[in-house]
Amino acid sequence: MSTLSQNTPTPETVDARQPYLDMALRIATIVAETNARIFKLQTEAASVALAENSKHLKTLLETRNPAAAVTEWTGLYQSNVQRVLEVTRTCFEIVPQTQAKLAKLVGEPIASYHKETQKYLDQFTKAIADGRDAAAAQMTDFLAKAVESVRAPQDANKENVA
Repeated sequence: MSTLSQNTPTPETVDARQPYLDMALRIATIVAETNARIFKLQTEAASVALAENSKHLKTLLETRNPAAAVTEWTGLYQSNVQRVLEVTRTCFEIVPQTQAKLAKLVGEPIASYHKETQKYLDQFTKAIADGRDAAAAQMTDFLAKAVESVRAPQDANKENVA
């Protein structure tokens, strides 16, 4: 027969879970806003690229001089690569901004615990230091008394001899 008893967890009320739900909602909002920014950036870049490429493709097809077409195509290619790099750079700027927002959001509750923990750690360190100082003082006092107790009979013997 088992001696283990069944433990039924205490059901949490909605009020107890509300801070967690709020935090999850704020995280989801930050992620959704970031996704919307990146999607908008990519959509605008794609629209501009498509419009420009269509315009330039028509010009390239109408060009009768192959050397001029190749020269123009090279310039267009470089322009497109620059646009892709700019969009990529902007995306790489958005990601750290999002990480900073999330770190701030998640870090706020942890910061209060960190401060509280640091306060207790400081108190503990002070207590150890105070205890160490008190122990050192007691040891010094003990050694002084021990040395004095050893010296007293020797000093008395010296006086008797003299």
